Amino acid sequence: MSLFWRLLTRYRRGVVLATTLVVAFLLLSLQVRHERTVVTAVRQTLLTILSPAITVTAFVVQGAGDVWTGYIDLRTVRQENLQLKGEVAVLKRRIDQLAEQALETQRLQRLLALHQSAPGSLLTARVIGKDATNWFKTVLLDRGSLNGVRRNLPVVTPDGLVGRVVEVTPTSSTVQLLTDPVSAAGGLLQRTRVTGIVVGSFAAGARVRYLPLMADVVAGDEVVTSGMGGIFPKGIPLGRITAVERKSGALFQEATLQPAVNLSRLEEVMVLTDPAPREGFETGGWRQP
Repeated sequence: MSLFWRLLTRYRRGVVLATTLVVAFLLLSLQVRHERTVVTAVRQTLLTILSPAITVTAFVVQGAGDVWTGYIDLRTVRQENLQLKGEVAVLKRRIDQLAEQALETQRLQRLLALHQSAPGSLLTARVIGKDATNWFKTVLLDRGSLNGVRRNLPVVTPDGLVGRVVEVTPTSSTVQLLTDPVSAAGGLLQRTRVTGIVVGSFAAGARVRYLPLMADVVAGDEVVTSGMGGIFPKGIPLGRITAVERKSGALFQEATLQPAVNLSRLEEVMVLTDPAPREGFETGGWRQP
C-alpha cells in the first residue's frame, strides 16, 4: 500500500491528467448520447443557482430605471409648475389691471354725466396728494391757474360737495375739504327747508350748527348747500344727518352730518369753474333721496 501511494505521489501529474482526460471523454460520450437530458439538467441547475442573483439584478436595474425616470419626470413637472405659476401671476396682474380700469371707467362715466347735466362749467382734475396731518384736511389737485382754477371755486363729485379751492399754483391747486375744522358752508334741510351752517370736525364727519331750537330735524334728513355765502351754488348734496343734539338752555340745536362724499377715497373730482348759476342743482346732476 505504501508503494502505491509513493507511486501516486511520484506520478501525480500524470495521474491527474489521465483522470481528467477520461472524465472528459465520458462526459462527451454522455452528451452525445443523451444531449437533451444533459442540457436540460445543466440548464435547470444553472437557473436554480443563478435565478436569485438574476432576480435581484433585474429588481435593482428596474428600480434604478424607475428612480431615474421619476427624477426626470419630477424635474419636468417642477419646470412646468414654475411656468404655470408665472403664467398665473401674469394673468392675476392683468385681471387686477382690468378691474382697476373698469372702476376708473365707472368713475369717469359718472363725472361725464355730471359734466353734461350740471349747470356751469366743470373741470375734471385728479387728486395727486393728501394732507398727512389731522389739523387741516386738504387734497392736492393736478390742475392750476393755467387751467382756469382760482381760489374759492367749489369742488364736487357726482355724490356731492368736496370742498373749495384755497390755494392755486400754475399747475396745481389745494382744496379744503368739507370736513376741515375751519371750513363752513350754508346748509339746507331738503325735507323741512330749515337752514344751518355745516362746519368741519376734528372727528370724522361734520356738524350742522345754528339750527333753530324748535325746528323739525331728525336723523336721516338730507342736507344740501343753501346757496348763501356766495361760494357754493344751491342744492349740492352735503350729506345725511345721523344724530341730533338739543342741549338744555341752548339757543340752537346741532346735528352730526355724514358727508355725502367719501372724502378718504377721492381720486377724480370736478372744479366748478363757473359757479354763477344758483338754481337747478337740486334737480340737476346729483342723485336725490
